[in-house]
Amino acid sequence: MNTDTDTDIDDASIADRIVGTWELVEYSTTSDNGNVDYPLGPEARGLIIYSADGYMSAQIMRPGRAAYRSRNVHSGETNERAEAAGGYLAYSGPYHVDEDNSAVWHEMAVSLYPNWLGENQKRHVRFDGDRLILSSDPLVFRTTTLSPALVWRRSTPRKRRPVS
Repeated sequence: MNTDTDTDIDDASIADRIVGTWELVEYSTTSDNGNVDYPLGPEARGLIIYSADGYMSAQIMRPGRAAYRSRNVHSGETNERAEAAGGYLAYSGPYHVDEDNSAVWHEMAVSLYPNWLGENQKRHVRFDGDRLILSSDPLVFRTTTLSPALVWRRSTPRKRRPVS
């Protein structure tokens, strides 16, 4: 028997279920002919965070990117910066959930990729146990159509370390 306190997680709204921190499991694109590619490699790492106050942040990287020779974060050589940026995807901003269409909209308030600034991008949402699957409408590049998908696993809470 269900009571108000025994709500089945599958019946919860997307807005309630999406809040929290998620770790990347897989970032892939599938072409219209069925080929699967991993834009940041098969071992890509990342986090996406949805806050209860309506903001999100997504960070995804290719592991093994070369370190800058300089210790100054803003002083990398042009080729070092190009490689670092080419292996990283990052944006943050407000989000809103469209329950009727099982979607979440990301507003790009800040973005590593300047062309996304100010855009609102739709992500289709699906849950599978502790996993969140985000996908977008297919993207057409010249003669190829790609369907991106990102699989995220809910992060386990970490103990806070005392500040020393």
